Amino acid sequence: GGCMLSLITSIDFTGSNGNPSSPQSLHYTGQGYVNQYETAIRAVGSILQHYDTDKMFPVYGFGAQFRNGQVSHCFPLNGNPQNVSFLII
Repeated sequence: GGCMLSLITSIDFTGSNGNPSSPQSLHYTGQGYVNQYETAIRAVGSILQHYDTDKMFPVYGFGAQFRNGQVSHCFPLNGNPQNVSFLII
């Protein structure tokens, strides 16, 4: 009945998730392995995408420490604030 939403996704990069190369980490992305973040984003996104009129789903991260030592609490996943990467569900 006219309900519209804008889906925006953010991924937690804080150290509490463990080393992403370890299968025990929430961020682990081994070949053919779907981690808990991917599962949750797909489950929620597959429903909410129908209420998002432009079908553009920006993806941000938070809590990451970059190679230069800087910590960011909100950043576009592709590093480009003028052209944020988009999630495909």
